[in-house]
Amino acid sequence: MLSFKHFTVAVHDLDEAVTNYQARLGLSVVADKAHNNIGNFDFVVLGYEGKTFCHLICPSSEESPIYRLMQDRVNPLNPHGEGIYLLAFDTPSTDEVAKQVEAGGGRVNRAPNSSNVWVHPLSTNFVLMELFQGS
Repeated sequence: MLSFKHFTVAVHDLDEAVTNYQARLGLSVVADKAHNNIGNFDFVVLGYEGKTFCHLICPSSEESPIYRLMQDRVNPLNPHGEGIYLLAFDTPSTDEVAKQVEAGGGRVNRAPNSSNVWVHPLSTNFVLMELFQGS
């Protein structure tokens, strides 16, 4: 069983995106700007009343996988390649869900020293999913 946790949006200007989400959706910053060294991106967590609603992420360099994904999405209507990057879910057992995905012919990646599991986008109609061990 999966329960929705949050979504992540790749943006080209983190400060501008935070301002937009605050003004247009009434979100507030739940966790200040931070850097993810593994993915080479900066991020801000936004939400309502202290509860996470979404993460906004911005590549820190052209070597970031987020940057490369955004470049693949560039088109006349989306000149920066912005958009949904990831959907995150809680599940009582990431191992059980991972086994189910693999039994159905899908691919997963497991994080070292973590219970988190990523379901490969080719397994879910081009949506990257992250599974968190939770409720």
